[in-house]
Amino acid sequence: MTKTRIAILRKQRGWTQEKLAEESQVNTRTVQRLESGEDASLETLRLIANALDVQIADLFESLDDSDKSKEIINLDSRKAKQTQQWLTIRSFYRLGMYTVFIVLMFTLLSAVSLLNDDSWIGLIGIIFWIILWPLGVSVIKIIQVSWIEPYLSRKYPMAENPKSVYKRQDSNNLEIQKKSHSWLWILGILLLVIGIGCVLVFLPLLKIIF
Repeated sequence: MTKTRIAILRKQRGWTQEKLAEESQVNTRTVQRLESGEDASLETLRLIANALDVQIADLFESLDDSDKSKEIINLDSRKAKQTQQWLTIRSFYRLGMYTVFIVLMFTLLSAVSLLNDDSWIGLIGIIFWIILWPLGVSVIKIIQVSWIEPYLSRKYPMAENPKSVYKRQDSNNLEIQKKSHSWLWILGILLLVIGIGCVLVFLPLLKIIF
C-alpha cells in the first residue's frame, strides 16, 4: 500500500482529527498514526472509511499486490454486497408493511360504508378512517427505525450507511441505485391491486350479511 488519503478526505469534510476520531469511534492517536502512513487493522480502516463515507480502498492513493491490499479489496466487495442486501431486505419489509396497511384501510372503508344508513355514525367513521392514514404511516416508520433497521444492522454488520450508498459508486464501479429494487415495487403494486380486488368482491357479501 502507499500513502493514505485520509487527511485529504477529512479536510474535504472540514473535520479535525478529533472529529474524525469521534465519528469513526477510534482514538485521535490512531487517526494521527494512519495519516502519517502507519499500518492499521482492517477493522480500524473499515471504521474510518464508514465515517468518511468511502470504500476502504479509497483511503489510499493506490493499492499494490500485497496480501493486505487484496484483503482490503475483498473487504470492500463484501461490504458492498452486504449493503445491497441490507437495502433490498429493508425495501421488502417496508413494501410489505405498506401493502398490508393499505389493504386493511380499504377493508375498514368497506366496513364504514355499511354505516351509511346513519349519517352521523358514517361521518364519524370517515373522519376516523382519514385520521388513521398518518397514524398508520407513523407506526410503520417507527417499526422500521426501531426494529427492522437495527435487526438488519446486526445481520449485516459490514453494511454501509444507506444514506451515502446512492451518492457514489463502489470499488467495482457498480452503482447501487433504487431502481435495482424496482421488482419489489412491482410486487407491492400487484399485492395492492389483488388486495383491493378482494375488498371489492367481499363488500357485496358484507352488505348481504348485515
